[in-house]
Amino acid sequence: MGLVNRNKGKSIISGSKVILIIIGAAFLIIGALIGRMSIPSSEEVSTYIPELKIVGDVNELVSIHDFKSTKEENSFIALQELVDTAKPVTKNYDVLLVGEDGLFAQIESKNIDDCKIRFSHENGWQAVTQKHPINSKIKRIKEIVVVSKENTWDYGFNVISSKENILNITPGQFYLKELVLYPYFDGKSTKTEDGRKYNVELYKHKKLLPIKSIVKSNQERLLMMGKNGVYEIIDNKGYLEVMNNRINYINPEKRKQIHEIQGIMTEIPSDTIMNTYYDALHYIENDERVLILFLDGFGYHQYEYALSKGYIPFMGGLDNPKMAASVYKPVTNAGFAAMITGQPPNINGVYDRKYKDLKTESIFGKMQKMGKEAVLVEGDIKILNTEIQPILNIDKNKNGTRDDEIFESALKAIKNEPDLALVHFHSIDDMGHEKGDFAKETMETLKTIDGYVKELCNKWDGKIMIVSDHGIHSTAEGGTHGVFRYEDLIVPYFVFEGADK
Repeated sequence: MGLVNRNKGKSIISGSKVILIIIGAAFLIIGALIGRMSIPSSEEVSTYIPELKIVGDVNELVSIHDFKSTKEENSFIALQELVDTAKPVTKNYDVLLVGEDGLFAQIESKNIDDCKIRFSHENGWQAVTQKHPINSKIKRIKEIVVVSKENTWDYGFNVISSKENILNITPGQFYLKELVLYPYFDGKSTKTEDGRKYNVELYKHKKLLPIKSIVKSNQERLLMMGKNGVYEIIDNKGYLEVMNNRINYINPEKRKQIHEIQGIMTEIPSDTIMNTYYDALHYIENDERVLILFLDGFGYHQYEYALSKGYIPFMGGLDNPKMAASVYKPVTNAGFAAMITGQPPNINGVYDRKYKDLKTESIFGKMQKMGKEAVLVEGDIKILNTEIQPILNIDKNKNGTRDDEIFESALKAIKNEPDLALVHFHSIDDMGHEKGDFAKETMETLKTIDGYVKELCNKWDGKIMIVSDHGIHSTAEGGTHGVFRYEDLIVPYFVFEGADK
């Protein structure tokens, strides 16, 4: 029986269900998804077929392996149909046919309609073509690698600084990099016989990309973030390793591996949005009241632009804010959770928009234990399940935004002089999505929020913090975020005294 495994790349670690397609004894049928391949013969034989994988810049991993076939020449799978099943991330790509001996042929996607793949006992999986040069007929193919010819920052592994996007590498492009062959220590075993010890050390050869070769910086401290929410300071002595359609971090000396990393940041900001929790707690423990103004979707690059154009007279008059790093994935749920727990997503349990429940205590839970009062002023939905219930606000006047209602609600809430008040404004993010990060409409919205911020600050006696969960970057349609790029990850962070002293 034959098996075709189709495994969505985003589900490798989570162990999602693998779809199995049965291939008949007389015919290898790789469904409508792969096309039609038949191996008719008068003599049936049972044989083991080595696994053939389609990997690289694809949305789904595909493998063909272990089937009963019949033996006849001129039985093929069209390479194009095989690649299409893996769903390449872009239409502009090359294909690498990688043999067991390391030899591989690179073919442009526009010309692979001439290429077919067949299996024989003598040559294993082999490329067959009539129009390509003879050296394209790679034998004993173990992998078909899709290599994107485009660099889009929303896919692959990124190197950024706090001020620019530097480098994007996709899993497929990784195969064309200059890699080092590293003898990775895999373990040691000992056996004692007749009073003598017999030791065996095991190693695996890994093809690795030194981080130093892609990070053009003398800085030894780097910030790494991963799809699983990891947020970790690393040195520049580690390596990258590609596995199917993901890129992993590995440090052989420290015996450390982290799967599915999204990128590395150089020139790390001194602050992070997680400091919101620790700074607020510090002031409250010292009997200072704290007001946190949470400006959703307000990136540091937007702050600089708005400052230069005169859109934020109040915030522009404050001391320059610090740069603060958000977390991955830079979306509201994950950023908000990091702000109020002081922990990254892999610890607090909120990775993206699908998650609402915190695995760690928030600042609101701390306030309850301290016997202090806290309020959370929100929009029209409860974003996270925290220890206190938010004050929700709908768009009562139907003017297209809830922020004017949030502002009025916040004014009422702070009159009661809570020990902690967190006010969450949404319209900067809303307009950024609709029009873009630097659009006039977005800047005018920011100007309105600046006015709200000024009035709230003038009425607060205590410490004030202004922070955001993430930034935003422009697209052809408007704006978006959730990508490992500096516009999404670097936000302004203000801490200052209120005016009502």
